[in-house]
Amino acid sequence: MTDKIRTELLQIHEEACNLGKFAITMLQDSIDAFERADADLAQDVCERKIELKKRFIAVEEAMFRYLALYQPVARDMREIVASLRIIYNFERIGRMGYDIGDTIKVLSQCCGLADPDKLIIVGRKVLAMIEDAMDAFTDREVSRIRNMRERDSEIDRLYCEVMRDLIKRMETDKDHVSILARYVIIDRYLERCGDQACNIAEMTTYMVTGERIEII
Repeated sequence: MTDKIRTELLQIHEEACNLGKFAITMLQDSIDAFERADADLAQDVCERKIELKKRFIAVEEAMFRYLALYQPVARDMREIVASLRIIYNFERIGRMGYDIGDTIKVLSQCCGLADPDKLIIVGRKVLAMIEDAMDAFTDREVSRIRNMRERDSEIDRLYCEVMRDLIKRMETDKDHVSILARYVIIDRYLERCGDQACNIAEMTTYMVTGERIEII
């Protein structure tokens, strides 16, 4: 591989990492907005949706160009293919941040927010998973994501626990059904973000080691 080709691959990796950071910040800010009942921050997250798409398309096209121009093989092909799949997960994480932000906006306008503590716990744990998967991808270091399966199982358990609690509360607290129904939606978004973290971990492992693992 020539220095030019290697430099371009490193640049693409950096752009992919920047996309990931942007998307994760959207999710983090949406969780913060939920915790603080901050409709303005939720609106700010929603306004980043267009920029997220622009960044995603730019990185995707750079990867396609690299494939077309250089026809990489072996490890370089593995890195590009894995990175393509990873940026799709980054984009989905950002979109989930947008969706949570949009749900918070609706809550602030019609219903208000009430004791979201359990959902915040789920959100923080999911965010930690995503950040570790992001760091593993950035540094090409898989040691920090070896326990991802156990962490995903914990998220699934918490997701079901929160879901059962919300359904039970809907049955007894008819006045707050509109709020609780939207909490169900947010709970589902967070569980799906946990799945995105696992997908990133799987593809990062493949990119670095060539090993195909299945976490979820």
